[in-house]
Amino acid sequence: MMNSESAVSRIRRFFYDTEIPFGLAICRICLPLVLMGMVLPRWSVCRELYSADGATGQLSVGFGYIDLLPELSGSAVAALYAILMFSLVTLCVGWCSRISAFVVCVLMSYFSMLDCVSTMTKYTAMCSHMLLILSVSQCGSIWSVDSWLTNRRRNLDPTQPTFAYPRSAAWPRRLLQFHMACVYFGAGVTKIHTPTFFTGDQLQYWMLTHLNYQHRLGELLSGYPVLLVAFGYITVVWELSFIFCSWKSAWRNFVLPIGVLFHFMTTLTLGLLMFPMVCYCGYLSFIDEDDVQQSSAWLRRQLRRFASLKQAESQLIALRNWMGDRPQWQQAGRIAFVVALPLVAMAGIGAEHQLDVYGERRTEGRHQLAAIDPARARELLAPVTPHRDIDKFFAVDMGTFLASDLIAHRRTSFRQGENVIAQCSLIPPHEDMVIECKIRDTENRVVNKRVEIATREMFRVNLRFPITDDMRPGDYMLHIETAGRHVLKKKFTVLPKFGTVASR
Repeated sequence: MMNSESAVSRIRRFFYDTEIPFGLAICRICLPLVLMGMVLPRWSVCRELYSADGATGQLSVGFGYIDLLPELSGSAVAALYAILMFSLVTLCVGWCSRISAFVVCVLMSYFSMLDCVSTMTKYTAMCSHMLLILSVSQCGSIWSVDSWLTNRRRNLDPTQPTFAYPRSAAWPRRLLQFHMACVYFGAGVTKIHTPTFFTGDQLQYWMLTHLNYQHRLGELLSGYPVLLVAFGYITVVWELSFIFCSWKSAWRNFVLPIGVLFHFMTTLTLGLLMFPMVCYCGYLSFIDEDDVQQSSAWLRRQLRRFASLKQAESQLIALRNWMGDRPQWQQAGRIAFVVALPLVAMAGIGAEHQLDVYGERRTEGRHQLAAIDPARARELLAPVTPHRDIDKFFAVDMGTFLASDLIAHRRTSFRQGENVIAQCSLIPPHEDMVIECKIRDTENRVVNKRVEIATREMFRVNLRFPITDDMRPGDYMLHIETAGRHVLKKKFTVLPKFGTVASR
């Protein structure tokens, strides 16, 4: 019974113990700045993406609900989109923080569900949950316009201290932490049920594509599939253990930096930008009072060391005192926010009207669809051209042993007596194929032959053959054929059984 009460007490303290919401405030400041990178580029095309005048792609259509969300006119969408951008700014500076977070949450979710093609992504779904939690938290109680107004009111009462950080329950920050942990745990479970992730195929093909942004490091690492397999296992272990090791303990000092490095590497190797930044904003919820106190102590030491920083601090104090001498600013905070919303909406309508996306006010009239070239039309409407044999093969690698069904050490030089593995990496989708491997010498004579069947779900085929003593030292050619048709060839060298190993 004592253990049960102790556990309940610990859980209650974990969620309801009061704290200064430093982590929530930093998350509130950084998350809108990150979302601006998604919202601003879509402003000029909001009529096309989200209104009845354009071409929306509602997420609900895939679930059988054609008109789940209302599709508004272009002017109404421009007004709402302007309010969304304005609310991101006010959330960042902490002006009516909770209302701003709720407005951003509702509008961003609405626009994302109207455009499942480009706007609805994993990070927008994560942001919607984070914004909902911020809207019910005290994220604006410090480092915000709201806290500045509150402190000014407090200064009018001589019985109150000049400045004191307010405290609130820890449960909103805990919910943000649980949100990040559950995202990683779900991602790890999904990867466990994805066999191609552990074979490195998924990562390899993703690194070779530039769907997001160019990433030269990804192209370089794609040539080392065994390394990708190791990274895949490390990623899954880290994602599954995050929910157990990311709390206030010694393990947190390892788990969180690994997460920062992991997302930074996804930027370099996969071209991801927005998703890592959103995850970094989620990491800010792990900042607590002890972390801020340690950082503040370090900053104070730096202020004492550098005269320029000390001068900047004195200027900030003078600015705050100057602003505090104007108590008449205290009264208009929420009223100004309410008045600003319709003004921003009208400004958005006017700005979008000036853009004239469809050219309705042009001298030559509204934009018209141009007729496509007849030759191009015939090409598009022609029957699907069957894939060439060469397009079904990604690469052919040679080696002597496998690691996780991959060539561990690629070579093109082999000694007599070794068993060679020729691995054909295939590109899905492909049909069931018969793959034939022929070894030819310099006189084009077939000295060995192997045949394997590749079913449609296979990503690679291993063709094994020995380097016998009958194969004299010299150059040979590996020919790959399917259905009797030549596909590709690869040159390799046979070395004597004893002697100096030649370089590749």
